[in-house]
Amino acid sequence: MPVMTSLAMKPVTSTIGSVIDGVDLTGPLPGEDVAAIRQALLDRGVVFFRGQELSSEQMHAFVSNFGDPIHIDYFGDPADGTQQAVAAADEIITGSLTATRRGTAVWHTDIAWIPKPPFATVLRAASVPPVGGDTCWADMAAAYEALSDPMKRMLDGLTAVNSMLPTIEREQLLKQALMVKGQPKVVETVHPVVTVHPESGRKVLNVNECTTLRIVELSPIESTQVLTALFMHIRTPDFQCRWHWSANDVAFWDNRSVQHYAVPDYEEERVMQRIELAGEAPQAA
Repeated sequence: MPVMTSLAMKPVTSTIGSVIDGVDLTGPLPGEDVAAIRQALLDRGVVFFRGQELSSEQMHAFVSNFGDPIHIDYFGDPADGTQQAVAAADEIITGSLTATRRGTAVWHTDIAWIPKPPFATVLRAASVPPVGGDTCWADMAAAYEALSDPMKRMLDGLTAVNSMLPTIEREQLLKQALMVKGQPKVVETVHPVVTVHPESGRKVLNVNECTTLRIVELSPIESTQVLTALFMHIRTPDFQCRWHWSANDVAFWDNRSVQHYAVPDYEEERVMQRIELAGEAPQAA
């Protein structure tokens, strides 16, 4: 049943993304607006808001409507809860992505190598370059549904190793942190290749070019060939939308069903405010 709300929603493409107008994220949101935004997130994968100048406290208050804001420490231990600590308002990350833009220029879900990846990510553009710096998103439920039936039957039930190591190789800042802090507690985790979205019930393709190293149940050559085909499939424009940022734009996406790619075609500073929401272990189809 559609949620009753005064918010205006405009699809970005026929498959993924909606722009939501008629809401001010700097103040408290009515319950019906929170419900409508959450439903749009489930239906469209990623939602966008324009003209939202948020302090850390306001950003924290907004995302808290949808889950628990968390600070993820790559070097913490999930066994004792130090990897995903509850985030205070002043822990919301605001920083330049210019130095790390090559590290996110690959299709990925956020922090897929930990046992419980974030359920969602919220990103606000504090300042953007005059040209370039777009972000693309892709719907992995639509990507799964577009596969042939034989491919779906093969992939259902398989698992894959997701590792932090490729990200370390791309990110010089992470390499520097390793030199100071030592090896992270969790470098890799095995997740299902196909998951069931816990709210929508749709099957989702759960491998990504950024962190997925190999499919456990296949031989090395089989794994390489299958993952190569899936990574090419994920790049299909049919499942994607592309967002050209303006200052104070906010993007809110479902990390359980959507991958993203930050286009690295800029040199000027690109500063973003970011926070993740706590998630659960992905469930196999």
